[in-house]
Amino acid sequence: MIRLLASAQRLPRAVWAAAATALLLTGLALWHRGEIRAARADGARVQAASDAAQLRAAADRASADQRRIIAATAARQSKISKESDDALAPRLAAVGRRRDDLRLRWAAARANSGRPGAGGAIAVPATPAGAADTACAAAGWVSFDTAVAAAAAADAAIAKDDAWREWVMAQAAAWPE
Repeated sequence: MIRLLASAQRLPRAVWAAAATALLLTGLALWHRGEIRAARADGARVQAASDAAQLRAAADRASADQRRIIAATAARQSKISKESDDALAPRLAAVGRRRDDLRLRWAAARANSGRPGAGGAIAVPATPAGAADTACAAAGWVSFDTAVAAAAAADAAIAKDDAWREWVMAQAAAWPE
């Protein structure tokens, strides 16, 4: 080791200066690379945080927009459904009135059948079977009460189907593609 030091002392000063300069430049280059890496890492962290914040803000805006759309859709659908129900109620009431009118007429016809000038108040549900009822049943026909109930049910179903179709058309008009 002593020989190495002795031979190193014989080197010209310029070689020492060049070696020191090379060592200094190498150190500076390594330090600079480290600073660049640190700056890039800091930039990536800041960019990631910024991107995450923007993504959260966009997601929040989209959620709020979606909630508004859902609320508006529900309100429009509810209004259309209410209008449909409101339109169905008079139809069903008319079906009921027609059924009651038929029952009253039939009850009156039963009361007057076979008795000229007969009449009077009749309890519609408890009207006794007359000759026409017996003849219909004997011929294989259904009773008047059964026929009226079936006709009223069919009329109510038709009214509901019509209201349903109108509801679907209103929904389609309110929400075009």
